[in-house]
Amino acid sequence: MIHTTYVMCDEVCEALTEAREKTGWEWTKLVVGVMRMMLRNHTKFTREHGRVEYQKRYDEYTGEKIKKQRVKVEVIEREYDYFQDMRKIFRRSISLIIAIAVTHYLPALVEKILNDDYDEEVDTYPYKNYAIIEKCIDNITTFRIWWGLPLDPELLIQ
Repeated sequence: MIHTTYVMCDEVCEALTEAREKTGWEWTKLVVGVMRMMLRNHTKFTREHGRVEYQKRYDEYTGEKIKKQRVKVEVIEREYDYFQDMRKIFRRSISLIIAIAVTHYLPALVEKILNDDYDEEVDTYPYKNYAIIEKCIDNITTFRIWWGLPLDPELLIQ
């Protein structure tokens, strides 16, 4: 297990607290669930250029500082790695990715949980179908990240 902290705005904390009360699931489990749902739509959130984007510090309409708090979480190492991968692919801080995932997917996740329509075995981060492959060509190192199994597994070793 990895102990870490993420910065979450009050709105995200309130949404997670409400979801916890409705479902009985802990915050960390809810966060992992929405992050997995976000992964399915990764092309919608992928950014190819620019710096890593962070959560806004001030409300752009009122100019007031956005209230945030550090939240301690305990995640298994694979999920920690998964969050780190998402940071690289989406070019956003993990805290911002969590905020986006909670905003976009938490209502759907809560509905699935309440309707007993959420299968954790099917919906897990694809540990068995996950690979980071390093390749060096003419002194240039490249990495391929596989989130899922390709139709042709031979692609993994090319």
